[in-house]
Amino acid sequence: MLGQVTPQPGVFNAETPSEYAPAASVRLTRKESQLLSLLQQNAGRCLSREYLLSTVWGYQNGTRTRTLDVHIQRLRRKLGVGGASRIMTVLRTGYAWQDEPLDGRPLPQA
Repeated sequence: MLGQVTPQPGVFNAETPSEYAPAASVRLTRKESQLLSLLQQNAGRCLSREYLLSTVWGYQNGTRTRTLDVHIQRLRRKLGVGGASRIMTVLRTGYAWQDEPLDGRPLPQA
């Protein structure tokens, strides 16, 4: 099942296409939407792989899978440069959403 997610104001400029702005709305799967929402709700905090796998997919501790990495990769691709630079990989730990892009370039204003 696919969900329709409209980027938050100030995150993406939906009116002026640029390297930071994907289409006005981005089509995400249910799991991608849950993952993105969880990361954004905990902006600036590293969420462990185990926490994300158990919360979004219901996996138990110790489950070894690459599904989280694949979903993060797909999210980065769908969100474009501005969104992708906000998802930070914390090596051997998990992922974090940053309020500012990590590449240092300012986002366009809405």
